[in-house]
Amino acid sequence: MDLENVQMSSNVKSDDLPPEKLDFHISLETSRSKGSVDSLQPLTQSNNDNTLREPVTSRVSTPSWTNKSQKSNLFPQEKVSENVDTSSHGITFGDSEDISDTQDGRVDKVIMAVNLRNRKLGCAYYNVVTSKLYLMDDVAESPPYDMVNLLRFQVSPSITLVSSRADDAFIQTLQTEDGSTLIPSTVEIRPGSEFIYASAKTKLFSIRLGDQRHVLSHAEASKQETYLHLSSIVNLESIETVCCAGALINYISRAKITGASSEDLQVGVLGIEQFSLNKFLHINADTLSSLQIFEDESHPNMHMQAKSKEGLSLFGILNNTRTVLGKYLLKQWFLRPTLDLAVLDERHRTIECFLQPDNLDISGQFTTCLKHIKNIPKIIENMNGRLNIKDWQSLLQYAFYCLKIRNLVQELHRSENIQIFTRIKETFIVSDLKDIGSYINDVIDFDESVKEGRIVVKPHVDEELDHMKRTYDGLDDFLFEVAREISTSIPTEFASTLNVIYFPQLGYLVTVPLKSEWRDEEDFKIDGLYYQFSTATTVYYKNDRMRELDEYLGDIHGLIVDREIEIVQKLQDRILEYVPLFLNSSAVCAELDCILSFAESARRYGYNRPIVTDENILIIEKGRHPLQELCINVFVANDTKLIGGRGILNDDDEMHEDNLTGERDTYNSVMLLSGANYSGKSVYLKQVALIVYMAHIGSFVPAESATIGLTDKIFTRIQTKETVSKIQSAFMIDLQQISIALRNSTSKSLLIFDEFGKGTGSTDGAGLFCGVMEHLLKRGKDCPKIIAATHFHEIFENNLLSRFLPISLTTMEIMNDDKDEELTFLYRLIPGRSTSSWGTFCATLAGVPPHIVKRATHLSCLFSRYESIPPPFADDRERRLYATCEQVARKFLELDLEKTDTDINNFLEWVGRECG
Repeated sequence: MDLENVQMSSNVKSDDLPPEKLDFHISLETSRSKGSVDSLQPLTQSNNDNTLREPVTSRVSTPSWTNKSQKSNLFPQEKVSENVDTSSHGITFGDSEDISDTQDGRVDKVIMAVNLRNRKLGCAYYNVVTSKLYLMDDVAESPPYDMVNLLRFQVSPSITLVSSRADDAFIQTLQTEDGSTLIPSTVEIRPGSEFIYASAKTKLFSIRLGDQRHVLSHAEASKQETYLHLSSIVNLESIETVCCAGALINYISRAKITGASSEDLQVGVLGIEQFSLNKFLHINADTLSSLQIFEDESHPNMHMQAKSKEGLSLFGILNNTRTVLGKYLLKQWFLRPTLDLAVLDERHRTIECFLQPDNLDISGQFTTCLKHIKNIPKIIENMNGRLNIKDWQSLLQYAFYCLKIRNLVQELHRSENIQIFTRIKETFIVSDLKDIGSYINDVIDFDESVKEGRIVVKPHVDEELDHMKRTYDGLDDFLFEVAREISTSIPTEFASTLNVIYFPQLGYLVTVPLKSEWRDEEDFKIDGLYYQFSTATTVYYKNDRMRELDEYLGDIHGLIVDREIEIVQKLQDRILEYVPLFLNSSAVCAELDCILSFAESARRYGYNRPIVTDENILIIEKGRHPLQELCINVFVANDTKLIGGRGILNDDDEMHEDNLTGERDTYNSVMLLSGANYSGKSVYLKQVALIVYMAHIGSFVPAESATIGLTDKIFTRIQTKETVSKIQSAFMIDLQQISIALRNSTSKSLLIFDEFGKGTGSTDGAGLFCGVMEHLLKRGKDCPKIIAATHFHEIFENNLLSRFLPISLTTMEIMNDDKDEELTFLYRLIPGRSTSSWGTFCATLAGVPPHIVKRATHLSCLFSRYESIPPPFADDRERRLYATCEQVARKFLELDLEKTDTDINNFLEWVGRECG
């Protein structure tokens, strides 16, 4: 049923509207034809030779939003000044530049301000996409500024503001570009006076939030009311953060990012939100890079290297969002995995609902609706300046599809007690959305707006406008009569070619064709006409009749445009009354888009719901690597069983996790993984970390089942990111990653180490590896969950780590045939340890020449038996000389130099004979 069968009245309650009443139809057919016009083309004319200009026709894609009772009195009739400044309203036609619509993943403009004083770090940032200001609680910070680096990565600002009074080391940390941030950031040092608390709080109070725009004006609100309102949103006791907010507001107002002048601090902030790093799983840039959570793929064209797209990454396979705000929110979920069990449970239950077989079709309809949802907060922000026909069409489609989404929620099965569906019913107010659609559809003529290149108002909205348009539409016939009247009073040679036209701003003119013999202004004189100007083909004149029309009719087109601007401005004011509805419903649409994206990935790749718990435990059954399984035909799933806090207990330490009885009593906090090269150790390490990470962003996980305890931090030593910008060796970079993990890990952290110590000598590397393991185990109840892969087999052979330590030894199973020297990788995790890394076999697979592999195998056997290794000889002479020297050395060792009867001279003579 079309929308025309629905009575659009503001008194209709959402609960009174049956589902079938919202079965709307949208025509997406678009056709356009263009006509060419002259460089000087009148808007209307009387043409005696009956030549007509080809009309320009166009149709835009708009919902067929009609109403049986057209609201012709949508706005009350008012007398309008004839001298309206059309430029003040800023209404334009065409595509507005929207920074959030670019899909290269690098253009989310974020301005961040940070301040460090008295070992307290404050941070505030402003996002242009959402037009929101975000404030953080003050946190403790000191060198080497780990929290600062974490903020730089998670916020990914394009501009960073810092006080000139900050320490040099702090500023140097912000200016360091080491590849740890998603996008390059420009650091601007601002005067310290901009970071003063009193003035910063005043600037914060001066903001008119989007949801206050028509609820309580800034002039009417008392300071006490403003203080109470902001106190309910952010922590005003976070002094350094408030200072950062003041500096940030000052910067964006001066930069005119939101159109505000430097004197007017009423910045276009649609909302303020508080964020705290303590509520998120901490994951740094090295970890995200090692786990391949984000992966920028550069454009193949060297001239477009600034643009990139997401390559094979976790974000790439889980991002199925259809809206700009949905993609941005999903990226925030990835950068800040939550530690809120209620939030995670809500996301998981919602995904389960969408994956129900009887809800699959409705999920597809949700996705279709979200494709038409644009960046509404940005459009609302543009209402303070410019708005074009595309924006109005987006608002109209937004109201339409929000109604359809609300209707689809009622058709879902087993959707009770799911919060997002309740929020949709409460936020998507049917009467308000229908009013928004009616206001826009009843006022704006989309077809004519495209043809005219400006916002055109429909008929029957304003009587004065309709009268002016009727006058304007009748100008052709009227001017034809005027032309015939004038032709009787001028020389007959011009009567047949005379024409009367109307130009905006120039008024009414008489035209005659330019004759070839006319050279100067004297030739242009015609009795009864006053020469004005000429073009290459036409001469333009005025007479008393034209001046009479100028005075009587005036600039009719300009008056029409001015009146339409006034009407559209009133429409904007009316739509701005629904700012809270737009902001709240947009946030809900973005969240719905993210959860639908997770559900689509779970259905496509066979993911299952994890159990997230407060217990410090990690149990994964048949886990898989979400990226690796897409690149191979068969993937071997593996289990993981770890419990945090089971290190070396002292005598006075109490046993913990007493409720974990039975099989769980055998679980440890540390797992050491050994095995052959190319056996899948690194893939296993990464898949465990990825499964834990995915559970904390609210996604289903690639495992048959998973019980995952809340994990506050994930640290990895997997990938060594070398760069010339770091004046450090590869091994030093590895040590820094280990150092960060040791300083910041807790019993609820997950540490992944892949072959730590391989960058230095085998003895030093093995010693460092064992030292790190023992240190973490000695934390006792504070021991984190650790999975470490190593090739240091001397750790086990020489008992460098006691076999009595609570460590689980595992290896990747292989099958080898000593006779045929063949090796088969099974990629299956089993208890035990490996005795060889099978490096020479991997060298053969890599194409290393056989003679090199043979020599390496021989040397490896000698090393393992602690035998002396003869050097290689170039020829037989070198071999004989080596044998002689060895014989001399053995003969000398047989001498007993302590006895007095030892004949040294005989020995020297023998040496002379042998070496002579």
